[in-house]
Amino acid sequence: MKRVVALLVLALATTACSNNVFDLEVGQCFNDPDSFDEVANVEIVDCTEPHDNEVFHLFDIADGSFPGDTSVSESAVEGCLAQFDGYVGLDYASSVLDIRYLVPTSETWSDGDREVVCILYHLNNEKLTGSMQGSAV
Repeated sequence: MKRVVALLVLALATTACSNNVFDLEVGQCFNDPDSFDEVANVEIVDCTEPHDNEVFHLFDIADGSFPGDTSVSESAVEGCLAQFDGYVGLDYASSVLDIRYLVPTSETWSDGDREVVCILYHLNNEKLTGSMQGSAV
């Protein structure tokens, strides 16, 4: 059974650096952080090297007051799943890939953070090699 994992963005992660979660872009690959509780930085790696994760979609949640953790997670799941098939080239249910996402917290929301980062990883936590875009795996 697949599971969707939510990752919370650490509120203190506001400085720009190459591995800051606020700077992630579609197609970037990175390895798992030490903890998935709150994530500020990740180790960016070339996608041709073995890696744990790949960013496959970015989108913003509608502006307004913070909708709550549950609503943010529901929006993330819906938005990420809607883009999965088009990026991977295979439907989610048939794929060996699963999704997780980085979402705003109430603290980062108050700083203007609305971005959801959709991330692919192997369902069995095996390393990925190469981009998963169009891979149909």
